[in-house]
Amino acid sequence: MEQALTYLRVSTGRQADEGWSLDAQEKFCRRYADDNDYEIAGVFREEGKSGTNADRPALKDMLARCQSDKSIKAVLVQETDRLARNTADHITIRAMLKKAGIKLISVAQPMFDDSPEGILFDTITASFNQFSSDINSRKTKKGMLERFNSGWWPGLAKLGYLNEEVNGEKIIINDPGRWELIQEALKMYLKGNYSAQEVSDTFYEKGLTSRTGKKIAHSIMTNVLRDPFYAGIMRWGGQEKIGNHEVMITPDEHRRILNIINDHNRHASRRRIYDFLLRGFVFCDICGKRYVGEKRKKKNIDYYHCSAPARIHSNDGQNIEAGELERTIANKFKEIQFTPQFINLIVKKIQNFYAVKIGDINKQKMALTNRKTGIEKQIEVAENKLMSGILKDDAFVRINNRFEEGIKAINKQVVELDKKRKVDVDTVKTVLLLSNNVFEAYKKASPRVKRLYLSLFWEGFWVKDRQIIKAKPTKLIESLAKEKEVFLQPLSPSVRIRTDWLRR
Repeated sequence: MEQALTYLRVSTGRQADEGWSLDAQEKFCRRYADDNDYEIAGVFREEGKSGTNADRPALKDMLARCQSDKSIKAVLVQETDRLARNTADHITIRAMLKKAGIKLISVAQPMFDDSPEGILFDTITASFNQFSSDINSRKTKKGMLERFNSGWWPGLAKLGYLNEEVNGEKIIINDPGRWELIQEALKMYLKGNYSAQEVSDTFYEKGLTSRTGKKIAHSIMTNVLRDPFYAGIMRWGGQEKIGNHEVMITPDEHRRILNIINDHNRHASRRRIYDFLLRGFVFCDICGKRYVGEKRKKKNIDYYHCSAPARIHSNDGQNIEAGELERTIANKFKEIQFTPQFINLIVKKIQNFYAVKIGDINKQKMALTNRKTGIEKQIEVAENKLMSGILKDDAFVRINNRFEEGIKAINKQVVELDKKRKVDVDTVKTVLLLSNNVFEAYKKASPRVKRLYLSLFWEGFWVKDRQIIKAKPTKLIESLAKEKEVFLQPLSPSVRIRTDWLRR
């Protein structure tokens, strides 16, 4: 009997209520282990930790055990998003386990294995775990935007204020223990004779502390001084609005504070950092160093160039406009085409995946329906007791409110399950598009998913004299090519990049 470890994770108490509790996950994994001749040699439990962050104590302990204990042959998780909801982390963890000779087994997703098509499908599904996380984030941001538009700060209240809910509306009220002290601190700084540190020190002695009861750090006090919120101006998501909260200073006083800060800092400023799609994928064919992205401000042009200093070689002929290089590399995806046999394998795995997921969702919805029916019966019993005089009005209202909250929670979970089903359908569509036409899938993808596809299909691209001299596929694609499951047909020995942008 082979040894296996089990990794369990929930990020919130709500997940535990919806059937994702650590005990439920462990029971599911142990049942799989018993049915497949595995002995559980260790259980690693992670509670209240997000899957978008790999800095998790239990995960680190589990990976360390995998590297040190040669008897471990498998790691069991209920579903892959328990391990990671960040695509890059998922790929890294899987690679670490594979290097140690350990199988990653998702017991609720039996179609994921170490075959080339299994790895491909696993990677795409990992991208949709992240996609699902992004969708949840988008929903949260939408609700926050609605609060912002109604004149209330959408996030955690600023220092000196508190979050409050009144008649179902989330508003901002004054913090009775800090509001007046923060206002006095702002007025003190307006005199122009004190630093942020001196203000923090002075008001710490008067009783002004952080939310954790500690002295307010210099950086936090500086943020308070810079924040227009205290003058009634809310800035969020690139928008600006006058808030409904009580202000501590006037907008004119806020501008004077900013001028004082600038005078103290001698008007220092920070350099902006730009993001480039191909970072880490393009290399110089002369010296082997990575290409980096840069913005040519005078001509307002983004471009890539070799990161080597001029003493190693000249960059003449090595600068390439960002858009042009990105379009050229996008066309390299036309060189990859899966065989009909391989596509059929993918389709079969999709069918299995979809059947398992839909079956699981239907079971969860049935369980929720049964719970809702039970609550409705309890409401009916309470109503009968009220009518017969056994139950008083205030007791009935209290009980009924609790039941109504339970029904609302169940309805919300049903909606979430329907959305999860929609995400699963989107996963199927994406995998089908990717397997049938890699270029079209890449072209339609977001920048984040494009980087996923780049890492899935290409090790890198080597450039010289504005030509792509070499494009190296990943080991996965090379192994598929050897097994004749994918065609790799270069369009030409090298691809020249347009240079007319240099004359603009």
